[in-house]
Amino acid sequence: MKRNLRRWGALGTAAVSLAGAMVVTGGATAAHADARCSAGSIYINDSPGGDPKTAARGHSHDTGNHYVTDSKWSFQPWGYYWYWYADNDGGSDGDTKDTFYGSILCDHPL
Repeated sequence: MKRNLRRWGALGTAAVSLAGAMVVTGGATAAHADARCSAGSIYINDSPGGDPKTAARGHSHDTGNHYVTDSKWSFQPWGYYWYWYADNDGGSDGDTKDTFYGSILCDHPL
C-alpha cells in the first residue's frame, strides 16, 4: 500500500508541475498585455487615418501595442515606476485615445 501511495503522490506532483508549466507557457505565448520592466523599440499609431506614426518604447502583441510614457524615481518603495499605456489605434476609421494600462515598480529607469 505504501508503494501505491508513493506512486500516486509522484504522479500528482508531476501533474501539478505540468499544469503550472502549461499556465506559464500559455501566458508567455498568448497575446496578452502586461506591464513589465523591459521595453523595445516599437511604432504606435501606425494605421492609416489615426494619429501620426510615432516611435515609442514598449512591446507589441497580435492584439496591439503597449508603450511606456515615463519612468519616475520613487523613494518609498525604492525603485522606478514605469507608466504603461495601450495604443488604441483605431485603424482606417481613426484613432481612439490611448488609455492608461498600469504601472510597475522596476529596479532601473526606462
